[in-house]
Amino acid sequence: MGNKSQRKQFDYIKFLRSSPSKKTMYYMFGFTVLMAILLITFAIRPTLLTINGINKEIKEKEKIYEALDSKISALVQLDTQYVELSEDLDSLQLLYPTSGNFSLFMSNIDAVVSRNGFLLRSLSFTEYETDLYNVNTLVLSPWAVQISVMGPESNMDNLFEDLESMPMYPVIDRFSFGEEEQDGSKKFSISMRIYHIENIKFYND
Repeated sequence: MGNKSQRKQFDYIKFLRSSPSKKTMYYMFGFTVLMAILLITFAIRPTLLTINGINKEIKEKEKIYEALDSKISALVQLDTQYVELSEDLDSLQLLYPTSGNFSLFMSNIDAVVSRNGFLLRSLSFTEYETDLYNVNTLVLSPWAVQISVMGPESNMDNLFEDLESMPMYPVIDRFSFGEEEQDGSKKFSISMRIYHIENIKFYND
């Protein structure tokens, strides 16, 4: 009796294992796993890769935008500064001309000389003797100015100070003087150094 009962139980378990519904469940489970693998491989993974690529591209474009924005801000600032300094730039062309136009110097020299009680007798511009003094400049080139004045020796210090305070900032290299005249004045020859720019396109670049 007991053997029959055990045999029936074994047959029942065997039946359940081999029943069509159980096999169908196995097939469905296997199919589900296979579809999940295919879905991950061919759908979800490419989508994730695409999203990651889009995020990287967005970050790169943000960096480019920030760089362009910085350049635009710098250009706007430079343009503002240029407008503010345009008058100074125009004056700079008079202070350091490119074509040997020393009109600013010439328009000021007579007033400076007269103000100190001297008479301007002559004025000349010549090329500067480079071996006279060692002048190291990158853009500016020296030019020599010689003036001859008549006046009292007691006013020479003031004259030298006013000459070197002129807009073109002349530098007095040397001077000499002659015999005293009957009225107590002397003739003085003064050599000065001023600067100009050799590149005629300097202010246009």
